[in-house]
Amino acid sequence: MLPQWQLELREKFNLNWPIYDGRRLRHCRSPALRGQEERAVDAGRWHAEPAVIASSQLLRRRDRAAALLEAEPWDLVVVDEAHHARRRAAGSAREGGPNALLRLLRALRERTDGLVLLTATPMQVHPVEVWDLLSLLGLPPEWTQEAFLQFFDDLAEPSPSPAALDRMARLFQAAERAWGRAATAAEVRRLTGLSPLKANQVLRALRDAATIPRRHLETAERRAALAVLRAHTPLRYLVSRHTRALLRRYFRAGLLATPIAERRVEDRFIDLSAAEREVYEAVESYIGTAYARAGAAERSAVGFVMTIYRRRLASSFRALRATLERHRDALGDAGGGGPVALEEDVPDDESAGDEVLDADEAGDRERQALAAAQHAEIELLLAAIARLPPDGKLAHLRRVCAGLRAAGYRQAMVFTQYTATMDFLREALSADAGVRLLCFSGRGGETLTADGSWRAIGRDEARRRFRDGQADLLLCTDAAAEGLNFQFCGALINYDMPWNPMRVEQRIGRIDRLGQAHPLIRIVNLHYEDTVETDVYRALRSRIGLFENVVGRLQPILAQMPQAITGAVLGGDVGSGAGEARRAAAVAALEREAAAAEAGGFDLDAALEQDADPDAAPGAPLTLPPREAPALTLDDLERVIADPALLPPGSEAQPLAPREYGLLAPGMAERLRVTTDPAYYAEHSESVELWSPGNPLFRAPDHLPPDAALPAGATLSALLER
Repeated sequence: MLPQWQLELREKFNLNWPIYDGRRLRHCRSPALRGQEERAVDAGRWHAEPAVIASSQLLRRRDRAAALLEAEPWDLVVVDEAHHARRRAAGSAREGGPNALLRLLRALRERTDGLVLLTATPMQVHPVEVWDLLSLLGLPPEWTQEAFLQFFDDLAEPSPSPAALDRMARLFQAAERAWGRAATAAEVRRLTGLSPLKANQVLRALRDAATIPRRHLETAERRAALAVLRAHTPLRYLVSRHTRALLRRYFRAGLLATPIAERRVEDRFIDLSAAEREVYEAVESYIGTAYARAGAAERSAVGFVMTIYRRRLASSFRALRATLERHRDALGDAGGGGPVALEEDVPDDESAGDEVLDADEAGDRERQALAAAQHAEIELLLAAIARLPPDGKLAHLRRVCAGLRAAGYRQAMVFTQYTATMDFLREALSADAGVRLLCFSGRGGETLTADGSWRAIGRDEARRRFRDGQADLLLCTDAAAEGLNFQFCGALINYDMPWNPMRVEQRIGRIDRLGQAHPLIRIVNLHYEDTVETDVYRALRSRIGLFENVVGRLQPILAQMPQAITGAVLGGDVGSGAGEARRAAAVAALEREAAAAEAGGFDLDAALEQDADPDAAPGAPLTLPPREAPALTLDDLERVIADPALLPPGSEAQPLAPREYGLLAPGMAERLRVTTDPAYYAEHSESVELWSPGNPLFRAPDHLPPDAALPAGATLSALLER
């Protein structure tokens, strides 16, 4: 996620902020920073940067957290995937204290002027999860944890008691004292259809310190009071949520020019051949046996490596083979040390809490597990895999691609978790007549040359080639789910299915975006039949429409999928039928959780359900929230850079193409390309700078010639300060 943040900030806001990885600061490739994109930084000095991007996994460590909290107070802290900050087993009999990230944010709350929490995932089922995050942003003192939970319990009753209505009214009054009066008679009328007189009566009753006015509310007015209370919780003031449903409403109202595409999700279940099934079961047996014989001290590490094997097995036999070979070679290495875990093997499971690892921690576990590994067993598995023909999934992939082309989808993205699987696919598909390929992985972009070799290309070039139709298939790992957007492509194939479904949602997000050229997006998921992964996916798809309707209170169930699959894969008993029993138990447990979530719990979407303009009169058309006009536009800057008299003294801009210039300013060793066209910049961000505030090449002049010709007699300084 860090590279995606870095790329989006650069392309959308023209901010080249460095990523801190614990040792170095790394900027995006940039002409203005050529040769200075990366530098080492002392562990006690990284936070002296004006702006920095870092992972929560790194900063929650005790030593890193201490540095973060001892730094100068921060102007603004933005936390992505904020739902990871939570308490253990919230709302259950096993509820524990806050995890490391929540503890860190509670301490950081007093050390920052601004805190923004971002998540595209609704909170866990229990409302205390929501309170934990809202309390970081600042709640009125009356909205304690107990009061918050009681409020939503009261609100869930079909007809709350008078005492409950009084409790809720007192909290409503506390919210209005904190954030100002927001409820209006127009809103009450819109919510309930009451007359203006009755609407005002409802508001007066809710705001009255006495209980009698609320006791006198008639049935319709009481329902209206509950609607107002539901719409005016702290969520209204502290949470902004924009769903696809709201965007579709904007489109239907004519407020968006671009329609929101619909999705069609198809699952294809592929039977393993007899030979594949034999190898599959051999790997399952090895995983179960290795975990069962591990001692208590090494079980966590062995379990980690065994889940790597199982995840890779679910992707392709080639992916598993690559890891087994790496581990076999490490076991035979007299130098010791063993391998460092590959980044794509580090899990990002939401259910793991404080157990979410980074690459260094994963590498330590991998080395520890290898100390207990059996060289001969790994050799036997490798020999069995070597005897297999290409995966049966490959033939099915070819049929899916042909079907999509016949349906009018001339391009498709093919996703896999592992580079080894991607390499296997490109070796096989590059031999197919008429199929043009591009690849994108952690290695970057790659294109096939005339002599049959693969040549590395930049990220921008890979995107540009695919957009221009120079490839039919883009084979990629999840690295392409970070910062690369392909609205022109209407089809996506998941060659494998990550255990964390949100990884799949991130893949789909590369094409399911505003500006999608196809009204219907086709998504095809390939599964090996008769596996625990497939059983779990099938059960949840039938219940919640996975990847079509991942919304509301059922979404948190997805966070439990990796844990459920891990339990079924690693169970203790490896006897006959034990695997099937664990698989059935895992599916049954998830189905029970889903049923419980459907029956009750906290639905963030329902709690936030409101029109974009809550004060609109009944029947009024939908309107977008008001936005101030920008103080400075890129057209303004184009007029400035095109006129030598308006540039800072000593600066000159040589026209190269429409809205592109070669800029040379005092202190610059060479002329660099800049543009005022954001679309052109987005396609060439590694070789061109966007000339606007925030970019190191943008320097506002200290003074202007007295005859500077600017719109409406303004000066550039006035434009910049407006």
